[in-house]
Amino acid sequence: MLTPVDFREGMYWKRDDLYKPFGDYHVNGGKVRQALQLFETKIDDIKNEHNNGVITAASVHSPQSANIGKVAQKYGVACIAAVGGTKPENLDILPMMRLTRYYGTEIRIVAGHGMTAVIHARMRDIAEETGYLPIEMGELMETNPKEIFETTAEQVENIPDELDNLIIPTGVAIQTTGILIGLKRYNKKVKRIVCVCVGPTREKKVAGYFKDVYEDSVENYHPLEMVAHKAPYSKSFNFEIEGEYMDDIYEGKAYDWLLKNIDYHNEKTMMWLVGKRPRPEDIDYMIENKL
Repeated sequence: MLTPVDFREGMYWKRDDLYKPFGDYHVNGGKVRQALQLFETKIDDIKNEHNNGVITAASVHSPQSANIGKVAQKYGVACIAAVGGTKPENLDILPMMRLTRYYGTEIRIVAGHGMTAVIHARMRDIAEETGYLPIEMGELMETNPKEIFETTAEQVENIPDELDNLIIPTGVAIQTTGILIGLKRYNKKVKRIVCVCVGPTREKKVAGYFKDVYEDSVENYHPLEMVAHKAPYSKSFNFEIEGEYMDDIYEGKAYDWLLKNIDYHNEKTMMWLVGKRPRPEDIDYMIENKL
């Protein structure tokens, strides 16, 4: 199913945030689609070879733990989320941690800081102890590239055939790589692609995905620019488009950059909305109403 393309406030919006397999308020978007596809192909392995359990790792502000936790709940699979940089008393305060727990996931604080390398190393230790399958998109790409990239590539089909600017909120550039594949597949013409990165720029990541997964060169795809947004990861940028909030961590930062750098009133521009982490009031509503 293709998610729609809207035209609002003078520009186009690819609404992958409207992919809502669990209904309103819950986790949504392209990363949830990828997780569902991944579980569908790995479920027998998880049940038979990994003690019917998975483990993931993420920032306490990221929707990653909730995304994996909700999909694990759907499949009746146990889930552990490894996090760092917080205290036990904060797990019932931080919105993404509240939601992750609501989905039945066990949260383990494995470090007193938020350093990714340490948290992921501890996650792998727990995976060995429990036998659970570690859910790290980067490590699973070699065996499941379709689930990781192709689900996004397919979504390019219904975007405008020609654009002046395409703005992509970017973390580790998995969505970006899928979009590049789709642009080539569906022969879309885009003058300028800008990835607004939350964290460091990811040129090497994209090149590595094409080389390692597709045995191809990034030079065979549309050139892109990468810019790093200067705000800290956890800083929220709250924007509403015709009464609808966009994601405040990734999309909000990308839109902030767009407003300052793109003449979207005179240039045909589209922003790709990857997803939207549930807002605190959404989580309150879900928990209060047991949705």
